[in-house]
Amino acid sequence: MIKVDIEHLGHPDLDLIDQLIAETLGADVPAFASYEADLESIKEASEKIKGADNIVIIGHGGSITTFKGLIGSVGRKVHHQKNFFLLDSVDPVHVAMVKAHCKPEDTHVIAVSKSGNTLTVLEILSLFDGFPTTAVTQKGYGTLRKIAKKKGWNIVDVPDNVGGRFSGGTASALLPAMVLGIDVKGFVEGMKEAYKAAMDEENTVNLSGAFYLIERLGKRTIFLPVYSKAYSAFNDLVTQLFHETLSKGRKGLTLLAYEGPECQHHTNQRVLDGPEDIASLFVLVDGEEGEEISWPGIEVEYKGVPMSEMGPYSFKKATMSEARGVMGSMDEIEAPWASITMKDESERSIGFYVGMMQYLAYYFAVMRRVEPFDQPAVEKAKEIALKYRQDQGI
Repeated sequence: MIKVDIEHLGHPDLDLIDQLIAETLGADVPAFASYEADLESIKEASEKIKGADNIVIIGHGGSITTFKGLIGSVGRKVHHQKNFFLLDSVDPVHVAMVKAHCKPEDTHVIAVSKSGNTLTVLEILSLFDGFPTTAVTQKGYGTLRKIAKKKGWNIVDVPDNVGGRFSGGTASALLPAMVLGIDVKGFVEGMKEAYKAAMDEENTVNLSGAFYLIERLGKRTIFLPVYSKAYSAFNDLVTQLFHETLSKGRKGLTLLAYEGPECQHHTNQRVLDGPEDIASLFVLVDGEEGEEISWPGIEVEYKGVPMSEMGPYSFKKATMSEARGVMGSMDEIEAPWASITMKDESERSIGFYVGMMQYLAYYFAVMRRVEPFDQPAVEKAKEIALKYRQDQGI
C-alpha cells in the first residue's frame, strides 16, 4: 500500500530516541482508530437523500474537511452525476450563488456539525428553511440537534469522543460520500489498514521520530509537496491535523502543503534558497502510467535537445521526473527530505493515506508531550467572533 523513505533526512539516528519510539507505539489506541461506523445505518440514511437532483452539504472545519478531500479525489469520477454544492464558508457571494441554484422540491441539505453548535453552519442553514434536511451531529443538547428535532429532520449520529479533524471514519464524511457514490467500504478498510500498520509496523512511528529529530536541528517547518491531484485534495485536512494537533503551548510545526509540480513555481525558491528551517515530505503515487508523450517528426529543439528524441514516455514518468528534479536539488544543498509513495488513487489507498496522516499527527503530539485532541486557541477565537456578532461590532 505504501513505501516510506527517510534516508535523505540527513540520516537521523533513531537509536537516539528508541525509548521515545517505544513509548509512542505503546500509547493508548485513540478513539478515532477504535471507532466502528455503522455503515448499514449510514446507507439507510443516504437512500433517503439520493433522489434529489441537488445536494447541499453545509459544514465547516474538521467535520467536513475529509469529505472535501473525498469529493476532490475519488469523487471526481462520480460527482458529475448530481449537483453537489459544498458550503464551507459564510462568504456571502458563494452562499448566494448556491442558494440561487436550489429549490426545496429538487434539493436535499446535509448539515454537518459534530457539536451541533458551529455557528457558521447554523447561519447558512437558516437560509434553507423549508428544504428537506438531514442533520449529522452528536447526541446531546447541541443546537443543530434541537432544531432538527423541532423540524422533524432525519438525524444521523456521530460519536462524541472523535474530534472533527479525526472524523473521516464517521458519518460526517461517510454519509455525504455515500450519497456521492464513493466506495465508502473500501475507504474505511484503507483507514483501518493504516491504523493497524501504525500500531504494528515501523513506517509511521519512524517517520514521526525522524521529523522529531530533524525539528531538534531547527527544522520547524515541513514542506509537503503532493504530486497527485487526488491526494492534494486532502491538503487542508493534513494542514489542520498538524496545526491543531501539535501547536499547543508555543510548541509545534508549520506545514506548507501544496500540489506538485505546481508548487515548484512558487515555493521551491523559498525552500531551496530561503531560510534553512525546512524539512520536506514528498507524497508520490506509483499508479497508472497514463498516456504516452512523444513528438515524432518534430525537429524543434527544447533546450538543445530535438523534441523528436524526447519520447516516448508516460505522464507518470513526467510527474515523477518533476519530483526527482526537486529532490536532486535538495540533495545538492543537503536539504533534508523524506517521501511517501502510495500504491494508487483508489478509495482504499486514499483511506490509508487519511488514516496514516491522522496517526502521524497523533504520534507527533505524543512525542512532543502535547494534548492531541483539543484546540484551545480555536475555541477562543470563536468566543470573540460571537461577541462581535452580539455587539454588532464588525
